[in-house]
Amino acid sequence: MDSNYLLLCLLILFVIQYSHLDGVTALKSEKLCSMCSNCDSSQCPASEAYPHMTAFDDRLIAGALQSDYVDSNDRRLYSVPDVKGGQSEQYNAYFGWKSTSGSASGYHRFSNYMDNCSGGQSYLTVDKQGKVSLRSLNSLESLSEADWKSYNPPPKFNHQEFRLWVSHSIGKCLTVFPGKTTKHIVGVAECKFDGSNVNQLFAFRFHYHKAFCCCGVHNE
Repeated sequence: MDSNYLLLCLLILFVIQYSHLDGVTALKSEKLCSMCSNCDSSQCPASEAYPHMTAFDDRLIAGALQSDYVDSNDRRLYSVPDVKGGQSEQYNAYFGWKSTSGSASGYHRFSNYMDNCSGGQSYLTVDKQGKVSLRSLNSLESLSEADWKSYNPPPKFNHQEFRLWVSHSIGKCLTVFPGKTTKHIVGVAECKFDGSNVNQLFAFRFHYHKAFCCCGVHNE
């Protein structure tokens, strides 16, 4: 075998291996890992169990432990730039939400997977003042603060799997409020069932290419 050919093969192998390692390095999140107290899993859960929740423009709905620019003591929710599975080297994205039936009347509750790292099952909740945040069920004045009901938007949005989510406790819709930065606050507002407020349209999507699911653990 020609020595130049062998050298070329080794060089290609090195570049491929280095590129793979560099991709893994890009997924590291110092802020995330500093928040994690422990990780109870050595591998990511099935994507069907914890889809990302996205806004109309594909922005990820994230909370504490889900974004490098959300502090660990900040329990509010935000929409963050379109990173679709952590492919952005600047803004990391992680596993999201599990829907469970809240009551026989058709309401749902959404638990946040990343909070497995910080000691509690936190749910998507809204208080009487309209503040949307991650809270445990036993901290609520009423369990209805964690209950959300799904409504179909106009037919032109149905093929994109969008839904309106109405709070059981205050009767308002989950809404993204555009801000001055790339981080937008998620709150509630009067419902626009005609779809005229696209910031009230949400979908659950499965974007999992190179995404964190727990501190130091990510899928391919």
